Amino acid sequence: MLVPGFTVRQLPIDLTNINNVRYRPDGKLVALAYNGDVYLLSDSKGTGLEDKVERFWESKGALRGPIGMALTPPGYKLGQGVFVASKGKISLIVDTDGDDKADKEIIVADGWKEIPQAVDAIGVALDKDENLYFGLGTANYANPYVVDEHGRANYDVKSERGTILRVSPDFSKREIVATGVRFTIGLAFNRDGDLFATDQEGATWLANGNPLDELLHIQQGRHYGFPPRHPKHLPNVIDEPSVFDYGPQHQSTCGLTFDESVNKGPIFGPAWWQGDALIAGYSRGKLYRTKLAKTPAGYVARTDILACLGMLTLDACVSPAGDLVVVCHSGEPDWGTGPSGRGKLYKISYVGKTTPQPVLTWAAGPREVRVAFDAPLDPADLKGLAGKASIEYGKYVRPGDRFEVKRPGYEAVKRQLKAPRFDLPIRTVGVTGDRRTLILSTDAQPEAAYYALSLPGMGRSDKPDPHTGESPQNPVVDLGYDLSGVDISWRAKSGDGAWTGWLPHLDLSVARVFTAGSADHDRLWELLKQPGTLTLRTKLDLWQMLRPAVQPGSTLDYTLPDEDVTVTLTATGPLDVKSPLAVVEGGNADAKGRRQVRIKVRPKKDELLSVEITLETGAAASLEATYATNEDARPRALPLGRLLVPWASVKRLTDPLVEVERDLPELKGGDWTRGREIFFNEQNLCVKCHQMRGRGGRIGPDLSNLIHRDYESVLRDIHSPSAAINPDYITYFVELKDGRVLQGVLRTEGDALVIGDQRGQQVMVKRADVETLKPSAVSTMPEGIDKTLGPDRMRDLLTFLLTEAASTGGPGARRGAAAAAPGRGGSRP
Repeated sequence: MLVPGFTVRQLPIDLTNINNVRYRPDGKLVALAYNGDVYLLSDSKGTGLEDKVERFWESKGALRGPIGMALTPPGYKLGQGVFVASKGKISLIVDTDGDDKADKEIIVADGWKEIPQAVDAIGVALDKDENLYFGLGTANYANPYVVDEHGRANYDVKSERGTILRVSPDFSKREIVATGVRFTIGLAFNRDGDLFATDQEGATWLANGNPLDELLHIQQGRHYGFPPRHPKHLPNVIDEPSVFDYGPQHQSTCGLTFDESVNKGPIFGPAWWQGDALIAGYSRGKLYRTKLAKTPAGYVARTDILACLGMLTLDACVSPAGDLVVVCHSGEPDWGTGPSGRGKLYKISYVGKTTPQPVLTWAAGPREVRVAFDAPLDPADLKGLAGKASIEYGKYVRPGDRFEVKRPGYEAVKRQLKAPRFDLPIRTVGVTGDRRTLILSTDAQPEAAYYALSLPGMGRSDKPDPHTGESPQNPVVDLGYDLSGVDISWRAKSGDGAWTGWLPHLDLSVARVFTAGSADHDRLWELLKQPGTLTLRTKLDLWQMLRPAVQPGSTLDYTLPDEDVTVTLTATGPLDVKSPLAVVEGGNADAKGRRQVRIKVRPKKDELLSVEITLETGAAASLEATYATNEDARPRALPLGRLLVPWASVKRLTDPLVEVERDLPELKGGDWTRGREIFFNEQNLCVKCHQMRGRGGRIGPDLSNLIHRDYESVLRDIHSPSAAINPDYITYFVELKDGRVLQGVLRTEGDALVIGDQRGQQVMVKRADVETLKPSAVSTMPEGIDKTLGPDRMRDLLTFLLTEAASTGGPGARRGAAAAAPGRGGSRP
């Protein structure tokens, strides 16, 4: 844990990898296993840890690739059970006779054309009216526009593929809610009844296809950018921005739950965490807490990293006691050990309720950082802090990243690790009189990058209680900040009061949400009730508001028209706005006395718009801020990252993802042409199972995108193919009704299953002839290929897999910008 006051304990159970967990009203923990089984976990000894395991449902292969579970509501008419999203269907696994054993599978939704990947239907959520929502993965993540050999795009925005779907309570009607999603692993409603989803980064195959993992607010009729607008292939969509992007690239946001009371118990963490989104980052073992501020124009989000784990973190849920149960897979990123691997469950408990919790960290000035806490700090924890605390900054710096032990094997990640990281010296440390705010004096904060502050100790112990089974933790507090925000000053009309400082946003309702718990800001909100004058200064980054980001190092083969952006400011009283580089209009009062000013500009890249706003304060004072563009007049909320403090420099450091040449010394002496011959020689079996640049078999993943993987991870996949098993190519034991048992990777074709074995041979069987499907912990890909080939031929093969042909610049040369989208390897959707 990167914050104080929490203990971590492992549940004393031994199960295969679990994908989803949720608590029932009776207090039992429902766990959906990767192999499709469903378990009920309970605490039989009163220790606060679930130790008893009962099987609620045995899948026997009926549920393949199940990712997404929702519990039936209390008193549900069809019985107590779970809704599960899996390959080809949404199922209700239900107990109809009340013996706490599921005895029936009801198909809620099916009938769509399946894709080759095991990940298909994903994420499930129920609204208060018992409508069921689920995601259906994109049609072709490697070819999002579904462009055929004639260059024609066959992507259909009216198709169910790549959508969020709604099923009526009686399961009779299914309709599309939103389009343009990729693989929405997590799906959940918040307390206001709004639907949110986590979506997976997808820029490996498409330069502007979700370069970062996302949190989406799902709204009826919106298109979420995968695939994005294209002048030829998809000209008539508006790409809805995400609420928050999780970086740096390759976090793999999955599980999503909201921090709310379960069975009338306490929430997880301090009271001001209530309603926050808790999100699991799979590939790097992260837990995020995202606070959401709702406005009439949409949501604004702010995120803190709660924890960095040593396993692949897939899901989490709040317990009736206010603990957080966290699901972890064994194995290596991106895929872990699959349905047969052994996972772990952890329980995080909030025990230090009197320990001061960090509320907010911000750059209060060019040479000052402040950290607000929700309770007074102990002076003993502050002794010598200036010599112990540290700040790092850089484009890819994040709090706690030094604790990462899991990192996906992609060239982009490797280059992130090579990116410059700089120390920001801390000169002195002080604290406000109420000991609620820490003040750090630093050297100049030179640029609008990401900053990570590490505070050792702060009341944390590195010696867990041996009698409770606590897991040891590092006794540090890691916090993050950037140079976003607004400088403000307030002066009382009477002249006898003033306040200067920082706010996270121009919209005062948003700023109030994100500063809750900060004593200094609590004072400001009280002052603003008095007559006075409030001045706000910021810089706006309005470049490409409705354009998905393009992956570093990539360019597009088309250009969209420039955007004209209008920022609308609305206040309850007189409003004065100055912005030298923009057209400022309006300011007259409407019938309700509200005044509206519009700032109009055609933004340019790296050109920030300085804005100064002055308004009168009083009991009903407010300021709202939204934006719209010439392409879509619907107002949207400004994200935090679009506002920078006025003194921030936008100097750009060298981005290694763009400018550093790929260095593969292990391939020195390798021959691309000989490697190609090895790959396509059927005696070596590579081409029988894998495609490479459009040629080859379909038993294993397409390897065309390995140019964006790093050498070490590709070598590992060849040497130890079962170390990280791609969920789309899991090996199954297929028991047929005639007694035969087949083993291999499954692919669906209509009402038949195609089973591909390690020799590259395929057998087709009818679904009706299958008795059971059991996943294997061993990859279909055989071990020993590296030994068979020997070091010289292996080097040639890896040269072919990891570099471009000599005709494009020789082995090791980088791709042209239009194709060079470093990202997830070709074997992951």
